Amino acid sequence: MKLTAHTEGFGATIEGLDLRDANPAMGRDLRAALVEHGLLVIRGQTLAPEQQLAATRLFGTLEVFPTVRGQLPGVPEIFRVASRPEDGHVEVGRYWHSDGSFRDDPTPVSFWYTVVQSDQGGDTLFTDLQQAYAELNDEIRAEFDALTTAHRNGVVHPLVLRHPHTDVPGLYLNVGLTAGVLGYNSAQSREVMAAIDRHYSRPGASYRHHWLPGDVVVADNLRVAHKATPLTGDSRRILNRTTVRADGVIWQ
Repeated sequence: MKLTAHTEGFGATIEGLDLRDANPAMGRDLRAALVEHGLLVIRGQTLAPEQQLAATRLFGTLEVFPTVRGQLPGVPEIFRVASRPEDGHVEVGRYWHSDGSFRDDPTPVSFWYTVVQSDQGGDTLFTDLQQAYAELNDEIRAEFDALTTAHRNGVVHPLVLRHPHTDVPGLYLNVGLTAGVLGYNSAQSREVMAAIDRHYSRPGASYRHHWLPGDVVVADNLRVAHKATPLTGDSRRILNRTTVRADGVIWQ
């Protein structure tokens, strides 16, 4: 396979790979690339649902989701993100977040595959949490090092999360689902979260992915956050998303 690093300082595009041929050697190569770059873009794939599951299992054990309207019957491992309710979950993630941050043990890896994609709108933005932390000034970094955030469901995480495999610190915040910062009042919490939201969006910090048919994107959720952008008009888009359990992830 051919790997080209992105100019944003994180992420890479991989060519010359057919994920239908998922095998242990491919898994080792992809896991090493994900640890190094945090985000992988693999275009031109043709994956049936079971083939997507097999490709995602190269990174570990899959999470499962409740069956609701628009989800694939008999495939609880696939979470459908869609522009129309009959196709899957709509209005998902239009704020900076990492998938599964609401869990006590956050979801480490997400894998998206484009099933239907419109030519207009619906891009996804990605940003590097580790670089976001590295670019803080010393005073703010010292403040953030001591903070803990609480999700709306009561789950708490350190604001500065060290990656479980590399031990590199990253600025870890779900902008939409975090209720506040422990020990801070509501105004102070809002101020901190708004500042981080702006920092994630600072010029040059984002990779913008325009989805094409057959695209696969794999993200290390403990290294990068992402944010959906709206689709236009009557556009139709479906992404099949699979995710890896924290207790079953394979990093090496």
